Amino acid sequence: MKAGFLTFGRDDLGYGMEIIRRELVAAGHECYRVTPKTARCCDVIMFSVFWFEHLFLLADFLRRAGIEKKQKDRPRIIVGGFCTFNPVPMLCYADAVVVGDGEGIVTAVVSGDYSAKSVLCDGKDSVTWGNSELNPICHETNGVARIELARGCRARCAFCAVAHLKPYREASVDAIEKCLNETRLKRVSLFAPEPTMHSRDTEINMLCRLNRKQRQDSDVRLDRLDKRSDSVPRVGIEGLSERLRLLVKKPYQDETIIAAIERAIKDRRKGLFMYMILDLPGECEDDWSQFGNLLRKIGEIKGAEKFLLKPSPSVFMPTPHTPMAGCAINWDRDCGKMWEEFFGRGKNRVWLVMMAERSRVFSPHMRLLQMMATRAGSEFSEKEAEMHGKGVIKISSGRLTVANKTGVEKALQSDGLISKYCGERSFGPWDIVKMKEDKCLT
Repeated sequence: MKAGFLTFGRDDLGYGMEIIRRELVAAGHECYRVTPKTARCCDVIMFSVFWFEHLFLLADFLRRAGIEKKQKDRPRIIVGGFCTFNPVPMLCYADAVVVGDGEGIVTAVVSGDYSAKSVLCDGKDSVTWGNSELNPICHETNGVARIELARGCRARCAFCAVAHLKPYREASVDAIEKCLNETRLKRVSLFAPEPTMHSRDTEINMLCRLNRKQRQDSDVRLDRLDKRSDSVPRVGIEGLSERLRLLVKKPYQDETIIAAIERAIKDRRKGLFMYMILDLPGECEDDWSQFGNLLRKIGEIKGAEKFLLKPSPSVFMPTPHTPMAGCAINWDRDCGKMWEEFFGRGKNRVWLVMMAERSRVFSPHMRLLQMMATRAGSEFSEKEAEMHGKGVIKISSGRLTVANKTGVEKALQSDGLISKYCGERSFGPWDIVKMKEDKCLT
């Protein structure tokens, strides 16, 4: 059987698809990366939807390929990936949606068997999130060998889908060593939501040194900075203030952050990459003021003038199946503009610590589309086609863009969808997905 496949976005998002591709090849199937021009040459096409915008890219790809679900003479369509936490809009385009992990079942799905509990197809009214055993592979992309250390997360941050969808399980040291021996590349990314939380982290670091591998992964919790020696580690601070950080169950106090940066400066680290989440529920002017006070205190630390702080913001998205799934968002709040005005430009920059803040934040209307992909039901395909047909949204260089802000508002407001997608929710289409009782796989 000829199986086409496509992962949207960066190459490093293709790790899961590579696992599936290898399974299919081992089963005797031919596998090809497809384009809109070659799509119809396949018997079946698999798509991986990792970020919300990939659902729009999927719709655009099928449109350019001239493939519609209602057609009889076409390849069968299978969709999987992280965003299957709400598979309902995906079923508008697919014959089957593999919800959660796909290892071990996709070979059957490709052959037309949709009976697995974690496979959603027409006629099923519920589906169970799939969790498979972790058997890492070595996937080489862009000069880096990527190896999965763990799946799921030991922490329980309230906003994080990974923590609440995926039970925590680790790869064995023997399996990791086998993967390291398979690659000649010196740069390796041993990735997990928090790599240092692997129970045998010290042994894994030793393996890398013995094999002369340079680790490229740099994510770490603030309270575990001593576990990493990165020059500029990446840390999730999340809330602007102590109050907001407590809300999302990441209760770092300002004093804790300051002490960690003091230690980083003494250890001669060059900087710290700080992930921040804007527009958390209840965020107000006082939270921004407290964030400013924190940055000023950091600037007063001895040696801070040579320490590079990199605050990197994203905007809050209430993800299905998390404790914050039903929260509302302020979609019309221009968080990007607020962020830029907060840091200032030119003479208006008053920070004593060196700052290289990042400011690529979703615009209000991109947030509408984000929530549409996250909370929509079967109406998604109709609304997407309407907005595309009117030129309201476009795909440019593989990215979703808003071409007409007013047009996006009109398309969604006409059916009351803005409040439906952005307001408080007690239930939604994603409730079709059931979670297993087991919370830990080893």
